This record gives sequence, C-alpha cells and structure tokens, in this order.
Amino acid sequence: MNFLFIIAMVLLIESITNILVKSELFLPVRKVLFESRYKIFKFLGRILDCPYCTSVWVSLFCVAMGYLYFINFLPQIMAFFFVGLILHRLSNILHHVIDRIDSHFKGGQGN
Repeated sequence: MNFLFIIAMVLLIESITNILVKSELFLPVRKVLFESRYKIFKFLGRILDCPYCTSVWVSLFCVAMGYLYFINFLPQIMAFFFVGLILHRLSNILHHVIDRIDSHFKGGQGN
C-alpha cells in the first residue's frame, strides 16, 4: 500500500472524527443522542462524546471506503469529498505552522 495513501487515510480519519466530535455542525445531533431515552441512541451519543471511540468507527468506515476505492466502486462524488477533507486538514496544519512561525518571529522583534 502506498505510504501517501496511508497518510491521506490518517488525515481523513482525523478530519471526520474532529467534525463529528467537536464541530458545532453536529452539536444538535450529539445533544439529541446523548439526551435520548433509548439505549441505542445513548450508546451512539457516548461514542460521539469520545474522540478515541469515534475514531475507531470512523477508521472502519474509511477502510471500507478505501477498499471500494481500490476496486473502483467508490462513487466519484465521495472520492472528491474525501480529498476535500484531506486538503482541508492539510491546510489547517499548514496554517497552524505558519501562525507559530509568525508569532515566534514577531515575538523576537519585541512587538
């Protein structure tokens, strides 16, 4: 398996996990699941409350999607969506690095 593909999968898993566990987009879903009286929904709410737990299930999903990609059965639109998530995560990492370098540089100037 290609090393870059593995790195891309790790970034994809981290990105999806972060969106599910920490974003405001899924806050209403997490709230409904966590406050539900049904055990299965409470279980899903507990999974989404824990980044480690969520990443296990997201990893399983991503491996399944990777398999569909390799057998040329992954819909093109999903592949584009996953590439978009990977590029988004890489841009966030680059932005963080540049902010750290920039703040270090400004700090050295006495500003």
